[in-house]
Amino acid sequence: MTTLLQEAQPHTLGQRIRTQRKRLGLSTAELARQAGVTRDTLSEWERDATTPRSNRLLTLAGVLGTNIGWLLEGHGQCAPRTDPDTEMAALREQLSHARDLVQQLSTNLDALQTRVNALEQRRAGGA
Repeated sequence: MTTLLQEAQPHTLGQRIRTQRKRLGLSTAELARQAGVTRDTLSEWERDATTPRSNRLLTLAGVLGTNIGWLLEGHGQCAPRTDPDTEMAALREQLSHARDLVQQLSTNLDALQTRVNALEQRRAGGA
């Protein structure tokens, strides 16, 4: 049974995510969509079954209108982040992560194309 005091001061990362999501009136599905994860992933975070990676923590802090320190440690108040430099750093990290994903995808596509080309050459040589 959860007491009012426990709800006011969530003790775990998952509890803080859930508490702030509810304060904002977001459903699990909506927060998951805004954070770029599946509903199951968000549910695991809220249950403290898994922990978000740093880039997802940055995204969560932005979507939830709070700061990473509060999400991670519960220190201070759950106040909106007002420091533009912090927000810019978070956005730059997200952009860097997105570029890394694009590079990985490009590498995978090139490898697939090479395999397709090799199979087509083998097929043409044997036909």
